[in-house]
Amino acid sequence: MTRLNRRAFARIFQTQNIHTQIIRQCIAIVALLFACSASATAPERVISAGHSITELVLALGSGDSLIAVDSSTRLPADFKKVPVVGYYRQLPVEGLLAQNPQLLIGGEHMGPPNTLTLLENSGVKILQLPEAENGAQLLSNIDRLSAALEKPAADIKQRVAAQLASLKQARAALGKPPRILFVRAQQGRGVKAAGTGTSPDSLIRLAGGVNAVEFAGYKQLSDEALLELRPDWILFSNDQAAQLKGGAALLEWQPLLKLTPAGKQSAFFSVDGYALLGGIGLASLDEAKKLNKKFAGQ
Repeated sequence: MTRLNRRAFARIFQTQNIHTQIIRQCIAIVALLFACSASATAPERVISAGHSITELVLALGSGDSLIAVDSSTRLPADFKKVPVVGYYRQLPVEGLLAQNPQLLIGGEHMGPPNTLTLLENSGVKILQLPEAENGAQLLSNIDRLSAALEKPAADIKQRVAAQLASLKQARAALGKPPRILFVRAQQGRGVKAAGTGTSPDSLIRLAGGVNAVEFAGYKQLSDEALLELRPDWILFSNDQAAQLKGGAALLEWQPLLKLTPAGKQSAFFSVDGYALLGGIGLASLDEAKKLNKKFAGQ
């Protein structure tokens, strides 16, 4: 082979090597892009624990990805049948892992902690949202959930914002806020009232009322305290409506209530219990509207 031919061959070989390197680099870049795309894919197997959380999952259009819920969740009547895996505060590790989930969503009280740790160690992503106490926190939860599910939130946020604006106007129209007492009661066991930091308290404020009690959490009330609080309305969850005879049983068990404004007017109202689970949610907005109309005498 002449010197000229050897040089030409070397140039050709070098050119082929460059082309090969470029091709390999392109293949590597494409593979990396596919890997990133796969890692960013929206979760297809989601478990939701908590009614208010599940409401938002469905509202964001992720119903097809929902593979299980907890026992506090009420699904629409026409929704597909999915397994129920315990209660959101006491979730069983085995029951959850048996569903092969990619993402578990719940509120701040979802647990127990060791269950969540074991799930994370098994590769399950965990998203815990704070219990919304007002509309702004609800909108924030929608944003966080939208990002986790990779679903657009504009439509649901617009509807929620409109409901919140309508409630704000309705609250202003009430004038003086009525005094509200939310209770849980059993014959012979007295009456417990919901104070600050509870879902009933958030609902009362959203509807335009003021909580008649100022303590935090739930506390037992004495007969004298019931009289001194002078509630204009007494609320209870609808799961107790039959037991409390629509409120009449409260007057039988606690006769001093007859001397309060609520007792004199039989101003009792049963609240949808699902609107009280996990802080302010979509059901809470609907229930607040109903309550506000009651407060306004409509």
